[in-house]
Amino acid sequence: MAPSAVSLPPAPQFEVAPQAYYSSGLRRRFLLDADRSAAKANSSATYAKIGYEFNEIAYRKRVQASLAAENLPANVPVGWPTQLSGPFAWKTGDFPDENEYVYYLTDADKLEISSALETFKESGFSGHEVSQATFPLPSLEKELANVRNDVYEGRGFSIVRGLDPEAYSVEDLTVVYLGISSYIGERRGKQDQRGSMLMHVIKRGDQERDIQYSEDKPFHTDTVTDCLCLFTRSLSQKGGRSILASAWTVYNEIAATRPDIIHCLAEPNWPFDTFGRSPSHYTRPVMFYHHEKLITSFSRRLLVGHVPFNARSPGIPGLTEAQAEALDMIHYVARKHEIDPRIERGDLRFINNMAVLHRREAFENSGGNARHLIRIWLNNEQMCWKLPRALQLSWARIFEDEERVEHWDIEPPRKDGKILRVAGSCD
Repeated sequence: MAPSAVSLPPAPQFEVAPQAYYSSGLRRRFLLDADRSAAKANSSATYAKIGYEFNEIAYRKRVQASLAAENLPANVPVGWPTQLSGPFAWKTGDFPDENEYVYYLTDADKLEISSALETFKESGFSGHEVSQATFPLPSLEKELANVRNDVYEGRGFSIVRGLDPEAYSVEDLTVVYLGISSYIGERRGKQDQRGSMLMHVIKRGDQERDIQYSEDKPFHTDTVTDCLCLFTRSLSQKGGRSILASAWTVYNEIAATRPDIIHCLAEPNWPFDTFGRSPSHYTRPVMFYHHEKLITSFSRRLLVGHVPFNARSPGIPGLTEAQAEALDMIHYVARKHEIDPRIERGDLRFINNMAVLHRREAFENSGGNARHLIRIWLNNEQMCWKLPRALQLSWARIFEDEERVEHWDIEPPRKDGKILRVAGSCD
């Protein structure tokens, strides 16, 4: 009998204080104890009133107030481009045929996947040991190399379609999607303070919290990963689409019409909430121009909270009026240029999280139709873009911190029969 496909890895011989945002090793490595970048809030400062949901009326008022002001910068920051070009700068309508970004698994591919699964199980590996070496796909890897190149050097997203979630046990299905995704990026990141390696994006039967899924989610990135992988285990009855927009196209429009906003987005004073940990927040830009690449990295939840689910931590800085306008402008411009790729059960969606924004449409479950996505944060060490220091620290916390225990939940974690929402998610 083949050994169990997935088992938890042994716990590392380290402990981390529950409230410490950065491990002791990262603090030493990045000299964080001498770093004072997370400035204290000014108790007399007046911050903008801005919530998690985009408020177009408030946004337009801020725009009018800014345009009435004088001495706004008329050019983008020194060293920044006036316009970005290339395959990452796409718009609505640029992909009329989904065949441009979908790879359909062939029958031969599926046989090779099944063979790789059997090889993996017969070798006695644990589920967290899935890699290109332990899950060999000698023919399919050539197609997956094209997918990887599209993500890191092409349009910034791609879909692998054709897996049937019902054809496998949950354990085997986990190995399969981890095996395929390892050809895009082999390193997987810890997605919360707990160390969750697989995040289940679902309604959890908690009416007070599940109400958030009846609202559209604003555009954002997942903050800390170069490749976002989403495996679609099942679909909702209605809605729930994952919608994409090019951050490069958003930049181009803002740079051409409101270069002062680019200055604001590039300032290193944006306050990211750590939600009750120490330090209480950290500061860095939302946009970086580094080694001739535009990198966008922000979560609206970390910048303004998500009341009533995640209230902003007391005592930390809020956003200025200029920052509130800039944050809303990203969403407003992205909506103008978004695309809506079709989604099917079994899809593996790969997104360049440095160049492509995404948002989620509100959804409703019904009967046997319940939306269930599994999120993985992938890092490809060879193809990941060069990162500025602030993001090097963020990436190291997710992909290199051995002091937090890894948790591999192939099903949503439960307690007393109820599905848990893991606190501290970084999305």
